[in-house]
Amino acid sequence: MKEDPLHREIVEEHAARPHYNQKLVRFSHANSFTSQKTGNICDIQLLVNNGVIEGISCQMQASALATACGSLMACHVHGLTVADAKVLVGQVIDYLEGKTDQALPGELGVYESIQLFRERHDCALLGWHALQKAYGTKI
Repeated sequence: MKEDPLHREIVEEHAARPHYNQKLVRFSHANSFTSQKTGNICDIQLLVNNGVIEGISCQMQASALATACGSLMACHVHGLTVADAKVLVGQVIDYLEGKTDQALPGELGVYESIQLFRERHDCALLGWHALQKAYGTKI
């Protein structure tokens, strides 16, 4: 099996022009996650109001793949409830770990190609791990 060219195009677009990478003026949750494997860093801020993620900032000091996946993550969780975002985090992690073959929504379909390359999983999950960590830290 090989990488889908459309998936590569989506990743390249998000790597070149990441979404939600500006710091928030106001936020309710924040944290940083550093990969023990690569040293890549993701700083995340969330504005959660009545259980809904109304604002998100995902800033990376990381590889192009990690940056792209952080951008994709931010696009997909913005506007979700925290509960739905937690479910999505679990789905993405389970998908990459091969625990499920349930398709991921929208542009997260790129994880079909990423799943084929185990060495890319750490970078692909950097933003998701930062998001999980941010839930537990109230500012």
